[in-house]
Order: sequence, then C-alpha cells, then structure tokens
Amino acid sequence: MVADEAVTAEVVAKMPRESGVLVVEDDPDTQWRLARMLTVHGARVVGTSSGEAALAVIAQWPADLVLIDQGLPGISGLEVARRIRQEHPGIPVVLMSSEESHDLRLAAKVAGAALMLIKPFRVEVLFELLQRLTSAGAELVEELVDGGDGELAPAE
Repeated sequence: MVADEAVTAEVVAKMPRESGVLVVEDDPDTQWRLARMLTVHGARVVGTSSGEAALAVIAQWPADLVLIDQGLPGISGLEVARRIRQEHPGIPVVLMSSEESHDLRLAAKVAGAALMLIKPFRVEVLFELLQRLTSAGAELVEELVDGGDGELAPAE
C-alpha cells in the first residue's frame, strides 16, 4: 500500500508528462491509489489485476513503464516481467513486493525487471522512479529500494 500521498512540487515537476504506465496490481485499493496518483500528475494509466490481462494489454498498448505486483494470482509478477522483457525489451518493468529478500531481488533481475520497489513506499519514490526510468529506458539495471525515509538507496 502506498504510505504517503504528499508529493513535493520538485518531484512532480521532474516527472515526464503523458507517460504511459501499466499498473498490474490485484488489490483494487492499491491499484486505484497508484492509478490516481499517476493520473493526477500527468500519466496515462491502464490498470489490470492479473498477469494474463497485463500481457494482453501490453500486446496492444506499448506502455512507457510497467509496475507489476509480485504476488499476482495465476501468472506471477516475475513471470509477467520475464515475458514483457522478452517480447518488449524497450519497456522498463518495475516489480513491486512487500517481501524484501536477496533471493527475490535476484529473481527480479534475472526476470528482466529494471527495478524492485518495496511496499509500502512513499509516492515521491514512485515519481522519482518514473522520471529515472522513462529518461534512462530499459538500460537502467541498478536495483533501487526505498530506504524507509523516502530516499532511494541501492539494494544490497
């Protein structure tokens, strides 16, 4: 769940306008909140609640960024990330999870996720990730997590 909706003007100013974001989250409240925050600040958002639906959407709508929850019913977030990166290598994928482990970070990297975001996270972190990923593209391979204070910190 997103912990804080307060967004600084500086972070919002840096966020690319009209970025297309696919949000893949099975919790309706979390999906709604993510979509709302992104839309309010200029992104075009499509939300799905399953990996199967996400793959169908991405085949028709090439998003600029995909946010995927790891704990999806059916196809896992890792598998969705792997398939998207295989078929659409130019689209950055961010895996979201409430689990923070070295094994999951490694699996996310192997699956092709550009980043891993640990829930709950601050909205400022989400916007900074969006700005960094859409400007750097899929070549950004550094894993980042929320250091707990809203700052981005390298994953161990």
